[in-house]
Amino acid sequence: MIRNLSFFVLGAFSGFWIIWPKIITTKGWECTKEVIASSNEELTDIESLVESLPKRIKLGLAISPKTLIKRDNLTRIEKIRILGDACFR
Repeated sequence: MIRNLSFFVLGAFSGFWIIWPKIITTKGWECTKEVIASSNEELTDIESLVESLPKRIKLGLAISPKTLIKRDNLTRIEKIRILGDACFR
């Protein structure tokens, strides 16, 4: 039982590391925190828009056109995939 659980955990970790190599770095997790924090703030003036522009461009490049079309109906898994592609690759 323990052996099977350890193989499962090792396989899951290895799979995430192969897909998203920066998942083990602090830079990737800082990017994730910044994207989540900036998604809740409203842009009230041009200065805040210019300040958050690099993060928004990076996130926009990780999204496919099909996802942009159906952006209002994204599932939680799709949101995690987009965030992972933007920050951990």
